[in-house]
Amino acid sequence: MAIWIFGFERGRLMQLFLFASMTPELDAEQLNRLGGQPRLGVTPSDPMGTTVRRIDTGQGGNRIVARTCARMLPGMNPTQKDVDWAARAHHDKFDQRFPALKGLKMQYSWAGHLCLSLNGVAVMHEVDAGVFAGCVQNGLGTTRGTLTGIGAAELACGETSDITRHFSAETPPKRLPPRPLAKIGANAVMRWREWRAGAE
Repeated sequence: MAIWIFGFERGRLMQLFLFASMTPELDAEQLNRLGGQPRLGVTPSDPMGTTVRRIDTGQGGNRIVARTCARMLPGMNPTQKDVDWAARAHHDKFDQRFPALKGLKMQYSWAGHLCLSLNGVAVMHEVDAGVFAGCVQNGLGTTRGTLTGIGAAELACGETSDITRHFSAETPPKRLPPRPLAKIGANAVMRWREWRAGAE
């Protein structure tokens, strides 16, 4: 995100937002109706499907978290309308997956930022004198973010490694179409992929 803000790789990075919702804490009667394990995680094979997590008291209460829906927002400011749109989709998908709790309203809904490049490359190099970037995780935040962060730190210390060599060899991010076209096209493709993912 900082690279976009400071003007590096301008016109080459896609600013996406993913949306999630969380139930209120489930009471004893709801937990009994739900049954099953107190913790679970389901990740769809289709990236535009729905990720579901069930957490317990050790993780913030007996709740269910659902993540689906994405929007490209180049200005990096999701509106309440964007969050409400996604929350409606979460509610419908929740009812499909958990009929025993059908009608339960979500307590929280939010958006989280994700940065991608069109050709799937990261940005890990010295972007200005003494300024090193390790970003653009392309949806692989934990893994790619850790590696690019290590690589940027190593470069800042004047060291090289397999990590710095790998990311330094990547081509630059591909240029995106002009902003209005990129936003319209990306959002149309994501809507189609979400429709194609169906109930997954």
